[in-house]
Amino acid sequence: MQDIELYKRILGITSPWVAGEVRLELKQRAVTVVVSYDSSIPVACPVCGSQATIHDHQLRRLRHLDTMQLKTLIECTVPRANCEEHGVKQLPVAWAEGNARFTALFEALVIGWLAEASISAVAGMLGLSWDEVDGIQQRAVKRGLARRRKQPLEHIGVDETSFQKRHEYVTVILDRKRDVVLEVLDDRKAETLEQWLRDRPAHHLASLQTLTMDMWEPFIQAAKGCIPDADAKICFDRFHVAQHFGMALDKVRAREHRGLLAAEVQAR
Repeated sequence: MQDIELYKRILGITSPWVAGEVRLELKQRAVTVVVSYDSSIPVACPVCGSQATIHDHQLRRLRHLDTMQLKTLIECTVPRANCEEHGVKQLPVAWAEGNARFTALFEALVIGWLAEASISAVAGMLGLSWDEVDGIQQRAVKRGLARRRKQPLEHIGVDETSFQKRHEYVTVILDRKRDVVLEVLDDRKAETLEQWLRDRPAHHLASLQTLTMDMWEPFIQAAKGCIPDADAKICFDRFHVAQHFGMALDKVRAREHRGLLAAEVQAR
């Protein structure tokens, strides 16, 4: 009973959920907390909140943060509510999202480590597969995008980058004022960027003050086609400007060198 109360407090298990058993598995270096729904409490449809009947139960096993160097698992029998309007829906649990196999706190730990290391490194450290860590990351990105609101743009940057051994390109759009990525487009074509710009409210584009990019012509044409006074707002990044200056200087240097060699030959 003391073990149950301890893990009940550690995991934050409250009504209508009941912790009924704690199983210690020393060979696997794991502890499993068995949780069930309090049958005395009526179930409600998770969509509309109206009272419903229990259709059946589904067993879920979720990994939680380790306790005392032991892998901690929650084994939960979750009811599925039968709603007249929305049909059969599984009840949500407070400690995990949707059908995830990890608790919210465990996923928060993974996301924190991903800020410091690669997916492969985090997977190896926590004993997860690459796909499991990637799934946690994808869910975090989805939650972040769902909370994001479209705001008027003031200073944005547009750049392309390659992946898969430089055979494919994507376009990254950055809000430079807030230092957040707004979008990653599937290619670097003018029409793709132009469509993204046209999908913004007109007053968002009108508020734009600067658009930083390299000298990729499709980006220039897309900006001119959608942004008011684009010529006065486009800023080429200094690295590409310096690169063009360097190339021009090399051409002049080569031409002057050829001229000096020709003059030397004529002088002989």
